[in-house]
Amino acid sequence: MEKEIVWNVKHFGGIGHLSKKGSVLERKTGKLLNDLPMFLRAFGKVLQSMEDSALIIVLDNDQRDVRKFRQELENTAISNIVLCDYVFCVAVKEMEAWLLGDPGAIREAYPDAKIQFLKRYEQDGICDTWEVLADIVYPHGYQKLKKKAGGNYTEIGKAKCEWADKIGKCLHLYENRSPSYQYFIRELENRLIPDCPQL
Repeated sequence: MEKEIVWNVKHFGGIGHLSKKGSVLERKTGKLLNDLPMFLRAFGKVLQSMEDSALIIVLDNDQRDVRKFRQELENTAISNIVLCDYVFCVAVKEMEAWLLGDPGAIREAYPDAKIQFLKRYEQDGICDTWEVLADIVYPHGYQKLKKKAGGNYTEIGKAKCEWADKIGKCLHLYENRSPSYQYFIRELENRLIPDCPQL
């Protein structure tokens, strides 16, 4: 008998910052890191009594040192006594790195994509990730998008959402060059298909 898989996705309006020591004020901000302790406790309490449940937190690290950031996230989970299964999946540097890890998916979504711009990109490097993707898929590239946005992030955010939607639908799970993406897929498989061979 096949097991039913139920997903519940919570979106946040930005990444925010982990609370500094000594902070007693806690309220919902809509930003993932600001709200993380509150949500870890709440979801941890609900999920610990549900068989085979898991809390998967997906976020990017921007300019942070990845190892240090992972440790801070783990410390937050430990200090908030999360008793359910959980994992932090960090897109290095940004979510766009997962899209750039699959040139074939980019071509499928955008047949006129300028894939040659990938030559200047270091996979999962702390570099101008979304800007490289803009040069690849946006008509006349990053500078044109920046000019059109005119300092307003809304236009850039809209473009990023479109890229994620169009390219995301074409991603090939096991051909992606991004190590952080492969980590995410592996952690999902470990929970959904515990006996499947490792990648």
